[in-house]
Amino acid sequence: MAGKYKKPFEKLKQQLKEELEEYLRLFVLEDLKVIDDDEGRQIIAEINQAWQQAEVGRQIGRAAFREFDLEKIQRIAQEHRQRVHGIYKAYFDRHTCLYAAGPSWDPDNPQPPLVYNDIVDKFYDEAAGGWISREKPPGAAILIFVRENKTTEQKEDNHEQTGERKEI
Repeated sequence: MAGKYKKPFEKLKQQLKEELEEYLRLFVLEDLKVIDDDEGRQIIAEINQAWQQAEVGRQIGRAAFREFDLEKIQRIAQEHRQRVHGIYKAYFDRHTCLYAAGPSWDPDNPQPPLVYNDIVDKFYDEAAGGWISREKPPGAAILIFVRENKTTEQKEDNHEQTGERKEI
């Protein structure tokens, strides 16, 4: 496009590109929370790497500005969302634990520990079919995280670190 419409057209095209990227970011990352620590930064890096390796930006750009195909944009976004959620699931699962508090230790009426996730600060409720916010049980709590077996070298490295978690 040449002439007096070239600059306004390029400006509009850039604005559309920026808004489409923001929409995709919100769609793909919706409801994903990450703790600001080394592991959280690593998961963000993995998600960004998946975006670059799949060349999602290039695919979306072609679908939007060459093919003008909204359904293709939605399909690409959905595929990438599924890929990102697959990456995120392992991270989320590592932060899911058993929450054993006061009622768990009651000798007259012991209650089973609750399933808890420290990223979203929610408990899993089977009846509700998902994660819910609820008041934490009274008393001190022990969070029991389950980890896969580690080599002796990895275990020795972990003894040097301190923190609130106890891995078993």
